[in-house]
Amino acid sequence: LMLADQMQKNGSLSTTPLAIIKTSRIVIGVNRKHQIHHEHDTEVPPIGTDLAGVFDVDSRDTEEHEANPENDSPDIVIREIVHVNIDSPLEMDPSLGSVADRLVALGIVFVELFSFGNRIFDHEESNGINSPVNTTTLGNMNLNRTNPKSTIMHTQKKHSYEESNCPSAIVARLALLGIPHALCALVEDLLECNQGEFCRDDAYRSFEDVYSELQLMIKEPSKYLCNNGGPRLVMSDKLYGREEEIKRIQEAYKQRANGDCAGVVISGEAGVGKSRLARIIGELNHAQNSGTFLGGKFDQIQYSQPLSVIATVFDDMCRFIAADVRSQGANEIVALCLEKALGSQAILLSKFLPSLSNLVTLDSTQSTLSYCTDSAESVRFLFCKTVEILSSYSSGPITIFLDDVQWADPSSLLLITSLLESSKENKCVFFLFCIRDNEIQRSPNSPVFNWYQSTLKMPLKHITLANLNEEGVNSLVSDTLCLFPRLTRHLSQVLHHRALGNPFFVWQLLDTLQKEGYLYHSLRGTVKRWAWDMDKINSLRISDSVLALLMREMNKLPDDLKMGLEVASCMGATVSMDIVRILSFHLQIDLSAILDSVTGKGFMDRIETSNYRFSHDRVQQAAYEMMSDERRRENHMAFGLAICSHALENGNDELLFTSVNQINRGGHDVLSDPCKKAMIAALN
Repeated sequence: LMLADQMQKNGSLSTTPLAIIKTSRIVIGVNRKHQIHHEHDTEVPPIGTDLAGVFDVDSRDTEEHEANPENDSPDIVIREIVHVNIDSPLEMDPSLGSVADRLVALGIVFVELFSFGNRIFDHEESNGINSPVNTTTLGNMNLNRTNPKSTIMHTQKKHSYEESNCPSAIVARLALLGIPHALCALVEDLLECNQGEFCRDDAYRSFEDVYSELQLMIKEPSKYLCNNGGPRLVMSDKLYGREEEIKRIQEAYKQRANGDCAGVVISGEAGVGKSRLARIIGELNHAQNSGTFLGGKFDQIQYSQPLSVIATVFDDMCRFIAADVRSQGANEIVALCLEKALGSQAILLSKFLPSLSNLVTLDSTQSTLSYCTDSAESVRFLFCKTVEILSSYSSGPITIFLDDVQWADPSSLLLITSLLESSKENKCVFFLFCIRDNEIQRSPNSPVFNWYQSTLKMPLKHITLANLNEEGVNSLVSDTLCLFPRLTRHLSQVLHHRALGNPFFVWQLLDTLQKEGYLYHSLRGTVKRWAWDMDKINSLRISDSVLALLMREMNKLPDDLKMGLEVASCMGATVSMDIVRILSFHLQIDLSAILDSVTGKGFMDRIETSNYRFSHDRVQQAAYEMMSDERRRENHMAFGLAICSHALENGNDELLFTSVNQINRGGHDVLSDPCKKAMIAALN
């Protein structure tokens, strides 16, 4: 049946003409076969595969197993193979029928397959004698229950017979046998296929859809076979429609071992999945149980201390490598190499990398600038030498991931360039950069634009992520709603048009539709599944901007939560608990409790117990743009002064840099006090 379309195109005759698909001719058999089995084998045999060949093994293996069952190999399992035989009459109509007719025929085969000998179809009396044999065919099944033009039954008995053989009645009897809802729905949709213009939207249109859905049931049974989605939408961390990009980044990572590629630059607009694509390498490291994945993220608002993002990443590297070399017994060798390379300037580097003390003994009495003519250049040199030494003693490759490079400070960009230049032939280090190319194009003379142009001449691969096509959006919607792609295709077309294929925007649209009741749980049979009203969604006025959509959702929050979002957005993508405590005292509110409530609404995440982080850059941007420019500047100045006072009292340099950055964003004209203006000038 599933090969009929292809065979017709090739001019060959199907081995299963439509006329012989009678339930009386379908025989279900079960064989116990020995199969060579590997745990990672999950692929479904392609259409047309001879299953006997797939599951057969050498007869000597079978005989040995039967003679010595206790010596069963762990790679050989016994599996019950269900096969379908269809008797062919001597005289038959060779017509293959329409695609719809063949889909209905497949539904009949599945009814027999899933019933395992239980009577599913009701049968008429033949010549006054109750026939004990199934004689149901395509011709006498009632598949037109929704067609108003169907012929009115002449007798109540005939009407009762037809009603008992309608698709819904047949499927109800399958459900009583314990067949999963997904399979029952598949059968019902197949049996509905010959309704013509009265065919339901859920009915199948092709065998490809049937086959792909059977594959999804096998590969993800918890989602597509036994589940129809919970009462709340959950944003998946999967990548949709990025198969080619995943392949390219994995190939680039493999080329690192040959010294042919130092890293990858991933560019694209916000929300297309750049960061998620980069983390594929981290998952690859984890799967292979080799290598270290370290990452940091630059922030548009919170510059903090120059080099702080990169310093945090490499400080983590020092900590990991220290534990690694101790396990190898190579800590003394690494310490000698570092002492020789860094000399008296190790103490200078330790101000950026506190964990360096775990690898080398530091002498705090040495002058940090005694031999430095250019401290910035010296710091870049020390970073490069440290990475070179530590990577050579690492038990696996090291991946350095830097996100949102478009917000990097000039000092960090210079250091990144130095690291790339010094690591051209270093096969142990792999760099990943994510950057919004649409942001840097606005400032063609900026340091980050010049840096991006320079990477085109380096041994780096460039991957540009565009928005998803309709198929990619449908994969996202299907996975989110736990429904087959066939069922979500129309909804996905509308969402793709509204969101222009941006994955983050698509998810926000889904979330909005669910919150406003346009996307809801509906009962089909005995199982709930997501449903929607396309007419209402088409007529709904939804913002064409993800920022406008997010701001609309935020404005529905209580006033205290809106204020919490505004305060947090002034601090950047991440807010530390130190700043939360300072601002709680300054504002006389429990900011931590407010941000916990905001986290419960999905706008922010709690990172362990130390930080709050916006769930996406766009969420932070939307919260920031809810305020007027004047309100933003006032908040920056007030928060900056509050943090500055605390930083000076406690000698906290990191908080001091944060406070000065906040004050500068507020602008000197916000203040009228000359003393405070002088203090700000001195701090800068």
